[in-house]
Amino acid sequence: MKLQLETWDLEGVYSEFNELKPSTSPQNPYHQFYSFPAQSGTGHLQRIHLRRGLEINWIDTQMYEPMTMDVGIHYPHLEISYTISGKGCWETSGEAQDFELCTGVSTLLYIKDTKMHAEMSHNERMLHMELRFDMRQFNTILPELDRLTTNPVFCRQIAGSPHILQLVEQMKNCPYNGSLQRLYLEGKALELLAFHLDGTGKEEMKKEVTSKLTSYDIQCLFEAKNILSRNWKQPPSLLGLARLTGLNDYKLKLGFKELFGTTVFGYVRGLRMNEARNLLEQGKANVSETSIQVGYHNVSHFASLFRKTFGYNPSEIGKLASSKNQEQRR
Repeated sequence: MKLQLETWDLEGVYSEFNELKPSTSPQNPYHQFYSFPAQSGTGHLQRIHLRRGLEINWIDTQMYEPMTMDVGIHYPHLEISYTISGKGCWETSGEAQDFELCTGVSTLLYIKDTKMHAEMSHNERMLHMELRFDMRQFNTILPELDRLTTNPVFCRQIAGSPHILQLVEQMKNCPYNGSLQRLYLEGKALELLAFHLDGTGKEEMKKEVTSKLTSYDIQCLFEAKNILSRNWKQPPSLLGLARLTGLNDYKLKLGFKELFGTTVFGYVRGLRMNEARNLLEQGKANVSETSIQVGYHNVSHFASLFRKTFGYNPSEIGKLASSKNQEQRR
């Protein structure tokens, strides 16, 4: 599936999707649901208007074939995304670096008058959240925002942050409906923005430390992350991972935390917890079976880590999924 779009506002990106429910639905006047073209995959995109120039999207789809999007963005667009499951990548014109969409990674992106090329994998289910801001409608004056908007493109990614994951889970399982839901989600959206902007400020302060990582070190650290992503069920030891990537264990530990915002063990734990949630949400295994499948033979320890990661017990997944489905059918 290939999409080519030119956008001048938040609305423009939806022109190639089929709306499932009218925006004037009496139960959810600020919700819109879109389906992907039937020949390309199954699933839907849920769009929630929070206020003028600010919306949240939830993407839940399984593609039959790779999906590519070429989008011209002609307005000041700010976006915060988080990938719960699935893989993809994207790049912008004029930039040498490409960026990864993968489990547990959050992206802060500013883009204006630039073309973006994105690809979504068809090998697994994609669960993805996006907060989208039209900066022409966002009148808050913040010096941190000024730093982002001096160039046509700014991007910063954070991997494995427990705080971001907690905020996304709170938004995903919002306990309110109607106007209270919008109020709650807007508050969480702004909290997530503040967290990202605070991180950009701290990143400026850490440039001297970061500069100690050579381009070769950074390449090796990305290879370490890729190895962990492929082998999270039975990851190598720190010494083994260091040997595989050509780094010593000291630089591996410090560099991984500096570059990705989490430890090696924290990144592996995040991958395991996300896989556990997917298994439970899809009803493929009970709590005990899931614990073993993601590498924890002590079920109580697994449940404790799950609760610490997501804020609720793994046994509550069925109830949360049922409540969410009932809300979407209204």
